Amino acid sequence: MMRRVLLGTLLLLFLLPGSAPAEEKWGPFRGRVVDAETGQGIAEAVILAIWLETWSSPIETHTRFYDAKETLTRPDGTFELPRLAPPFFRFRIMEPMFKVFAPGYGDQRWVVTPPTGEPLIAPTVIEMRKLRTREELLKKSHYYPTSLVPDERIPLYIRAINIERKMLGLGPIGPAEGSPK
Repeated sequence: MMRRVLLGTLLLLFLLPGSAPAEEKWGPFRGRVVDAETGQGIAEAVILAIWLETWSSPIETHTRFYDAKETLTRPDGTFELPRLAPPFFRFRIMEPMFKVFAPGYGDQRWVVTPPTGEPLIAPTVIEMRKLRTREELLKKSHYYPTSLVPDERIPLYIRAINIERKMLGLGPIGPAEGSPK
């Protein structure tokens, strides 16, 4: 009897949600994207969160796409990505990767307040610098967040890449103008 209670308790601890910081990986995520030189908000920058699932076999570790959420910044540069509903087996899902894309801009730095806070959970400002040369823009305009994310899950991101490519006189990548294949 005691053995069953102990096993049941261990099983519950294993399956219950983690501590508060671990729960933060599901969102919501908030912040502001600004021009590093002017401090002005950048409208319609794409904010993308990508969750990957990992598991191990005796031979190797496997990674596959789990989910993605994206949104556009408002005219003042602020944004909010809604909370993702956590799965039952949440221990297999990694912390989200965040990507920010604004046509004509490149990431410069993320300022989290306080410095020990979690990005996009604690107040976060993402500073982006205007790219000035064609070479800088060309290098960035080929950038996909990761090959694991299906195109149909990131239409805003693909649309933003294609806006920048059009500025450069290049054809679109992925689905045209971000529409599903």
